[in-house]
Amino acid sequence: MVFEQMVQKILDSSKLSRDELLSRIHNKQEELGGFVTLEGAANIIARELGIIFEHKEPEVRDFRIDDLIPGMSKVEILARVIRIREPREFQRSGGKSGQVGSLILRDNTGEIRLTLWDDKASIIQQGGLKKGDAVRVKNAYVRQGIDKKPELSLGARGLVTLSLDDPLAKELPPIDEARVDVAGLTPDMIEIDIEGRVVTISDVKVFDRQDGTTGKVSTLILKDQTGQVRVSLWEEWAELSKDLKRRDAVRLENAVVKTGLGGRAELSLGSRGRLVKNPPDVPEFLDLADRPLKLAEVEPEMRSLDLSAKVKRKLPVHEFKRGDGSTGRVATVILADDSGTLRASFWDSAADLLQGVGANDVVMLQNAYTRTGLWGRTEIQTGGATLVEINPTGVEVGEPKPKLLKIGELEPNIDSVELSGRVIEVIDSREFTRVDGTSGKVASLIIGDESGTTRVSLWQEHADRVGGIKVGDAVKLIDGYTILGLHGHPELHLGKYGQLVLNPEVDLPPVEAIKPVSIPKVRQEVSDLEKDGMRVQVRGTVVKVFHRRPIFYACPSCGRSLGSVDTSLVCEECGKVVSPEHRVVISLLLDDGTGNIRVTLFGDLAERFLGMNAGQVFDHFRSKTDISELYRDLGVVGRELIISGKTRYDKYFDQIELRGNEFEVPDPVQEARGMLKDLKEMV
Repeated sequence: MVFEQMVQKILDSSKLSRDELLSRIHNKQEELGGFVTLEGAANIIARELGIIFEHKEPEVRDFRIDDLIPGMSKVEILARVIRIREPREFQRSGGKSGQVGSLILRDNTGEIRLTLWDDKASIIQQGGLKKGDAVRVKNAYVRQGIDKKPELSLGARGLVTLSLDDPLAKELPPIDEARVDVAGLTPDMIEIDIEGRVVTISDVKVFDRQDGTTGKVSTLILKDQTGQVRVSLWEEWAELSKDLKRRDAVRLENAVVKTGLGGRAELSLGSRGRLVKNPPDVPEFLDLADRPLKLAEVEPEMRSLDLSAKVKRKLPVHEFKRGDGSTGRVATVILADDSGTLRASFWDSAADLLQGVGANDVVMLQNAYTRTGLWGRTEIQTGGATLVEINPTGVEVGEPKPKLLKIGELEPNIDSVELSGRVIEVIDSREFTRVDGTSGKVASLIIGDESGTTRVSLWQEHADRVGGIKVGDAVKLIDGYTILGLHGHPELHLGKYGQLVLNPEVDLPPVEAIKPVSIPKVRQEVSDLEKDGMRVQVRGTVVKVFHRRPIFYACPSCGRSLGSVDTSLVCEECGKVVSPEHRVVISLLLDDGTGNIRVTLFGDLAERFLGMNAGQVFDHFRSKTDISELYRDLGVVGRELIISGKTRYDKYFDQIELRGNEFEVPDPVQEARGMLKDLKEMV
């Protein structure tokens, strides 16, 4: 009620004149030291005269988001949830733990974050809240967030309640429809919501980032009624995956779409996203049967998976002694389908099932698992709960196809390689004696294409053909395999399962145009290394050495990398128990001031870097109970290096690495001259 209305009400209800009333109001103001308004003084005089003003109920209006400024309290708003951040635990300065989650809210005027501390985060944990819900926030206060924008928090009596039936909720803007199915995923999408069922999931893997910190990641395959998709779960979501199992239903919110192998869309769930396990409104399609995985979809550390594949090669069953003295059996095969090849180990009773299996027989596995082999390659394993069926009725497997590669694309330890090259050197065959006393024969070719050159080793009957091959001939090599050569370069081997086609109709440059691909002498900064397959030279300081086993094993006869610890004495190419040779591998973190990159040195290159041969490194490794002590003794950290090599994209950890081909120690004089030259060119 305004002052004039109050005065008129008093005059109508009393015998005072207007002058008398105004005089009493001003006297009351002076009596109270001038700390009350005219309206306040008039209200006091009215009560002294027994007059009670009728107060009209004030009109209540919700605040809108653009009304909110830091410092406001007892705020009430109605808004729609557009993003949910799961609560995470943290340690307060006093040592007591707490938790904090948040919601991003939107109305017709804007967006704001609502931070939920401790017990206030329960509305998220209870699982009843989802994107798109309308909520009413009561007794909130506004403060300035880290990004300098207003941010809401709940007071002690604050509440967040679902308001789906509130009539005003209909006026809120609808949430952007982000839900898609697997078939609708395209690499140009940014963030999406998707629902599906877990087909398989990997264990959590801890890795070292290029900034020196550690991270966590796990991988799952998600299925809906339209297909299956690979999903990478990072950090807290990787931890949550420990509680997931096959056939669990999940909802992913704000998953990031990325381009995977072959241009296929993949998903990544990080800090901006959310995973809801077994949401209450799961569609019926999640009861569909699983499709066996293709070999190209199989990844390391998957806990349980189903697949069907053809046997490409099989090794004899090998018996070994376990640590407890019992005898075990293992059969190793190379499985293949139309997407690729993988090594698989069948243990004990499962090994016996393979006795009568031959090439091109179909093997179906249910509830197998995987682990990481040498070079990060995936290996399939059978356990006690694995069901193995040979040539099951009605199961078809696509015809295996060799990997068609250019020479410059070769990496160590790849099976079923097909490539063509021009012969630029022929090395006659020679005989050798294996460790078991039998004799063997090997010849070599140096071949090249427009992408580079490589050595090809021809074993047994292939070695006999070398007399009919001359410089300038073209060769096609089918079903070869690669190893790491002594000088850190991949080499191709053609064994008893491979084929050599002489002078096929292929388009290759002439001999005189083929040259080994050289590493550029112009250095690049680490921060510029963003692509796979770049041939580069970088200079930096070793700021970290990764504490991995510095030794791996190779067959002394054919050079092939050997398998896991239990089968490390069996060479799949030779098909025999062998005494393995030691090879050195070392991984470093190199920093040049613009960034850092993981660098791996193999074989002879790693030996020269350490100043020790493989036998000495092995003896040193064996003498240490703590691998960190080994690397401290090697004195690697702090060394300054120039590394030449080829970049490689690690799909699993989503980062670029450098595989070294050569290294040198910077010469201070040459480096100073180079810097002066650069400065002069800048002037």
